[in-house]
Amino acid sequence: IPEDGPALIIFYHGAIPIDFYYFMAKIFIHKGRTCRVVADHFVFKIPGFSLLLDVFCALHGPREKCVEILRSGHLLAISPGGVREALISDETYNIVWGHRRGFAQVAIDAKVGYLGGFMKNSAIHLLQCMEVFQ
Repeated sequence: IPEDGPALIIFYHGAIPIDFYYFMAKIFIHKGRTCRVVADHFVFKIPGFSLLLDVFCALHGPREKCVEILRSGHLLAISPGGVREALISDETYNIVWGHRRGFAQVAIDAKVGYLGGFMKNSAIHLLQCMEVFQ
């Protein structure tokens, strides 16, 4: 993660993307930066969820807004598979991006590099954490 300037972060969206929450916290603690994140439009309609979306600097596209954020020197995170990808998978996991390639066009239009992140077995880790509370 650069000390300053833009970067596009591409990540896998688990059932509860706890790994991404920790990643964002580390960016803030170690770099003093916030990372904006693209969220599906439906989460903006969930009652009481707006505070969390504000804290996470969430936005709902469109592509032009994403390019504008990057050109302004900010970090931006996108999960191309989004909530559809949040299914528990196994060792034969296949990417569930459909025809979503807008994130690549955002990087091209904003003239920025991108960083990829994937937490192996994040769904399994989540289930193990849940067992502790049973």
